[in-house]
Amino acid sequence: MKDIEVKDLVFSYGKDEVLNKVSFDLNRGDFLTIQGENGSGKSTLIKLILKDLKKDSGQIKLFGEDLENFDDYSKIGYVPQVNDANKIAFPVTGKEFVVLNLYKKFNIFNRPNKECYKKVEEIFEILNIENLLNIPFKQLSGGQAQKVMIARAMVNDPRLLLLDEPTVGVDEKSKRDFLKLLAYLNDKHKISILMISHEMDVVREFSKREISLKNGRIVDA
Repeated sequence: MKDIEVKDLVFSYGKDEVLNKVSFDLNRGDFLTIQGENGSGKSTLIKLILKDLKKDSGQIKLFGEDLENFDDYSKIGYVPQVNDANKIAFPVTGKEFVVLNLYKKFNIFNRPNKECYKKVEEIFEILNIENLLNIPFKQLSGGQAQKVMIARAMVNDPRLLLLDEPTVGVDEKSKRDFLKLLAYLNDKHKISILMISHEMDVVREFSKREISLKNGRIVDA
């Protein structure tokens, strides 16, 4: 079973071609890293999978279904760059930030119930970050913020995690701790992972497979 299938994917910003006939698969339980320099098309690929952008041509399938017909994004957890994660306009703790991702289960007053908070606490315990539950999100270090972002992505029990340059701006120890956590989720909880990164010196130790993008094309698979 394939969680992601991409075939002959083409995308351009106006006349600027970003992706040119990109093809790859992500099998169930895989941990795939797509590497490449800035401007190679990596983040654009994630945005296309998330429907933030619309492809010019080619095909994307999620869990065997054409992207155009797919709408069950509860199966997918998304972890952005830590700089994007820190752009929160209002003060919230780690727990309050994560529980917001359970909005579909809020009560009739549009507020999280006890079961929502219980689920959040369980995820923090699984990730061994209970100490971050009540710390204001804006006070977290880069590494801590990324772990809370994983908790937010995991709280809906996704089958697949998409991560866009998650280790940028994170110190070396926190980077390794973060990648160990991903490997744990992949091995023990069978979560499929697609990660975008250009820091392959450390990522390669934890990823199961990698492909390279250069000038919008896959150059190594």
